[in-house]
Amino acid sequence: MKQHYQLARKLYLIVKELLAWCLTLVVLVPFTIVVLNAFKTDYAALNMSLSLPSSFEWENFVTVWEIGNIPRSYMNSLILSVSSVTLSVFFSTICAFVLARNKTRINHWIYIYFSLGLMFPVNMVTVVKVMRIFGLYNTRLGVIILFTALIIPLSVFLYYGFINSIPTELDEAAIMDGAGGYRIFFSIIFPMLKPVTVTVIMINFLSTWNDFTIPLYLLPDPDKAVIVQQVYNFFGTFTAQWNLVSVTIIYAILPILIVYIIGQKYIISGMVAGAVKG
Repeated sequence: MKQHYQLARKLYLIVKELLAWCLTLVVLVPFTIVVLNAFKTDYAALNMSLSLPSSFEWENFVTVWEIGNIPRSYMNSLILSVSSVTLSVFFSTICAFVLARNKTRINHWIYIYFSLGLMFPVNMVTVVKVMRIFGLYNTRLGVIILFTALIIPLSVFLYYGFINSIPTELDEAAIMDGAGGYRIFFSIIFPMLKPVTVTVIMINFLSTWNDFTIPLYLLPDPDKAVIVQQVYNFFGTFTAQWNLVSVTIIYAILPILIVYIIGQKYIISGMVAGAVKG
């Protein structure tokens, strides 16, 4: 009986490991194709295959850097992502603090309203019309406001759970010492939110940097294009330079890949901390 159990457990582990390898290949194969074709000539990259390049065309990276105006696109992406994430952290922490510490019926419905933002999709037709009415269409400010509005629901959700885990006795002790609401938040609560704040920053920065749809609809000016939009410089209806498209994809994912590698442990620790304490 024991031998049957050990055999079944061994088979289960083998199947689980094979499944993990299959899922890994789903990610690695497209990434490998992009990297290999970035070093090929225009003709050799037509099939986007996994074959090795006959010679490494380093000039592709120089061409895309100059024609695609990569530095300006990096700056545009950085402005939109950093501004949106900073505003979302500021407003989300204050909002979550008020909702978690003052649990009235109205605040309960406000929290549900923010939570619904996690599920509802964005209607770009309506958004474009609203942006035109307020004069925010084709402006970086309009995109920053929209990005901030879209990432606030998840941020409030994470902060709300974490703040609930902080004992209210700390607030009461601060009030006994004469502290007001602003001092309690900025001097006591906000420093304690560091784990979940790092998580919120990492998740929201990744999503805003990689977003393609919103800049495409709301920023038609080429001078304001973000890095992920530059792929279309080398891809059209009748022609496609897949080697240069691959180079542009590498330029787009390289900064965010570095940020993710540096901050992945903080993302996991922040999510776990919020889950356990919330």
